[in-house]
Amino acid sequence: MNVRISARWLALLVLSLGLAASNGMAQLGGNLLQQLGGSEMVGKLSSSFLQSAVKDPRLSGLLGKVDPSAVSPKISDQMCSMLGGDCKAPLTDEQIAAGEKKLDPAQKKAVSDNFSSALGSAASNPLVKQGVNAVIGPKLSGIVGALI
Repeated sequence: MNVRISARWLALLVLSLGLAASNGMAQLGGNLLQQLGGSEMVGKLSSSFLQSAVKDPRLSGLLGKVDPSAVSPKISDQMCSMLGGDCKAPLTDEQIAAGEKKLDPAQKKAVSDNFSSALGSAASNPLVKQGVNAVIGPKLSGIVGALI
């Protein structure tokens, strides 16, 4: 009898923890764009990222002739769309995959480093940073490669 009661309590505990965890993830993932601060903050994030990436010597061969003011709005729209905003993404998944092939591993690392730095300045909530990085980070090298 004690085993049956313990099993019921354990099942109830597991169910409660599962519901609490999914509720927390739903609140975070409901709209990362809003969690980050809206489309204006995404614009600042993309501009900050691109300004630091253009200055990075590891990316000079790749981004040396890029006009940040022309590319930044496209990166911003792509990020906005990926984060759940109603922005129109300028790139398809196929274009992003093809763009990623233009970067070598060192350049991909540099893109990641510059994005992490820009994101650190843009978002104060560590869960939001983690969520944004999980959505955008893996595709950012492809986005950059596709836009150059």
